[in-house]
Amino acid sequence: MIHEGILQLCKFAIVGFVNTFIDWAVYFTILKIFPSEIAIFYTAAKSFSYFCGIINSFFLNRCWTFKTDLDGNGKSRFFKFTVVNAIGLGINSVSFYVLLNVIGSHAITLFLATSIAFGFNFSLSKLWVFRKGKTVAKTTGG
Repeated sequence: MIHEGILQLCKFAIVGFVNTFIDWAVYFTILKIFPSEIAIFYTAAKSFSYFCGIINSFFLNRCWTFKTDLDGNGKSRFFKFTVVNAIGLGINSVSFYVLLNVIGSHAITLFLATSIAFGFNFSLSKLWVFRKGKTVAKTTGG
């Protein structure tokens, strides 16, 4: 059981790297196709590219990391996953702000804030979003 959890943690991290690549690739592609000097455009492009990473993350984590079957809960799981990631983004941002003011080092702060958000996202993804349903033993009455 512990081995499965460690394997899931490693897979979750790999998926995170892939998501970051997708996020950045989409962002820079948008900027290349639609060059702009307006800050709100950069923010909109980044929001869209981040959401592309979330979509990829949902499917890879559902199929590969947690191996959750396609059941009638697809929309519900995606909503939960989006909520977890939005909160995780908030945790990352707040942690980064607080730690940067306390520690002062961008590199250490980036690592710590990312680690905190990663732990939150993994835990809630495993325990809430992709939690496998409990099987109820059927009894025969007599």
